[in-house]
Amino acid sequence: MGRGPRQGIVPRRLRMLRAARAAGLDEPGETVPPPARDASDPGQSPAARAEEHIPVSLRVSAGWSWRLIIIGAAIYILLMAIGRVRVVVIPIIAGLLISALIHPLAHRFQRLGLPRLGAAFAALFVFFAVLAGAAVAVGFNAANEIPTVSDQVSAGVEQIRGYLTNGPFHLSQSQIDNLVDDIRRNLANNRGRLVSGVISGASVAAEVITGLLVALFSTFFFLYDGDRIWDWIVTRFPEGAEERVRGAGREAWLTITGYIRGTVFVAAVDAFGIAMGLVGVGVPLVAPLALLTFFGGFVPIIGATVAGVAAVLVTLVSGGVTDALIILAVVLAVQQIEGHLLQPLVMRRAVRLHPLAIVIALSAGGVLAGIPGAIAAVPFVAVVNRVAGYLAATGKRPPP
Repeated sequence: MGRGPRQGIVPRRLRMLRAARAAGLDEPGETVPPPARDASDPGQSPAARAEEHIPVSLRVSAGWSWRLIIIGAAIYILLMAIGRVRVVVIPIIAGLLISALIHPLAHRFQRLGLPRLGAAFAALFVFFAVLAGAAVAVGFNAANEIPTVSDQVSAGVEQIRGYLTNGPFHLSQSQIDNLVDDIRRNLANNRGRLVSGVISGASVAAEVITGLLVALFSTFFFLYDGDRIWDWIVTRFPEGAEERVRGAGREAWLTITGYIRGTVFVAAVDAFGIAMGLVGVGVPLVAPLALLTFFGGFVPIIGATVAGVAAVLVTLVSGGVTDALIILAVVLAVQQIEGHLLQPLVMRRAVRLHPLAIVIALSAGGVLAGIPGAIAAVPFVAVVNRVAGYLAATGKRPPP
C-alpha cells in the first residue's frame, strides 16, 4: 500500500523525460529557442523588410544627422532667446567674471574677521575704488595733454594740405577748398542721421546704465551668497547625479577664475610694456593708451591689435613717421612676448583651446552680442570644453 504513490510518480517522470528527448531537449524544464527570422519571411512587416535592405552605414549616418539637427536647432533657439534678453544676460556674465576676480579678496576679509556681508561689501568697494582711481588718473592726463594733441593735429592737417598742394597730386588751393566744402555739405545733409544716431546713442547709454546696475547686484550676490545659490542648483538634479554636477561646477569655477586672473595679469603686462615705449618716445596721452591696451587684453587676438594700432596712429600724428615706426616695433615685441611666453605659461591651464577655436568663438560672440559677446565667448567655450571633458572622464570610470 505504501508503494502505490511512488509507482504513480515514476512513470510520470519517465513520460516527461521521453517527451523532452523527443523535442530535442536534455531536461523537461528547458525552452526551445525561436528560429531566426529570415528577411524574406512573409510574416515580417514591410517596414522591417525595407529596413533590412538599408546599409548599416546609411542608417547610422541618418541617426546622427537628425540628432545633430535637433541639437543645432535647440542651440539656435537658446542663442536667440539669450539675444532677446542680452541686456540682462551679459551683465550677469560680467558679474560672474568680476566675482571670480575679487572672490579671493572677499575671503581675505572674512579671514580678517568680517562677516560674509561685510566682506562682500568691502571687496566691491576696493574693486570700484581701483577703477575710479584709474579713471581719474586717465582723465587728468587727457585733460592736460589734449591741447597739445590738438595743436599737433592742426599741424598735421597743415602738413597734409601742403603735401596735397606741393606733392605728387599737385592740387590747387581751390580744389582743396572745394573738397572741404563738400565734406561740410555732406555733414549738413546728413544732420538728420546724426541726430538719430545721437538718440540711438542715448538709448544705448540707458542700456549701459541698466547693465551696470545688474552687474553690480550680480557681483554682490555672487560674492555673498554664491555657495548657497550653487547648492540650490545642484539639489535640482537627481540624487545619483548630484556628485557629478558638483564636480562639473568645480571644474567650471576653476576655469573661470584661472581665465580672468590670467587675463588680468597678461593685460597688465601688455599695458606696462606699451606705456614704457610711449614714455620713452615722448608720446602724449600715455595713460589713456595704456588703459585702452589693458582693456583690449580682455578680447583675445583682436583687442591687443586694435590697441596697438591706436598707439601707432597717435604717435604718427604727434611725433611723425620715425616715432610711429619705433612704437610699432614696441607693440610687435610686446605681442610676441605675450603670444610666445605669457599665454603658454599663464593661460594654458585655464584655456585649453586651439587658436582656431578661439577665433571662431570670438567671431560668434561678436556677431551675437558685439564686444561684450566677444569678451565672454572665450571663457564660455573654455568652460564648456573643460566640463565636457570632466563628464566624459567620470562617465568612463567603473562604479565603486
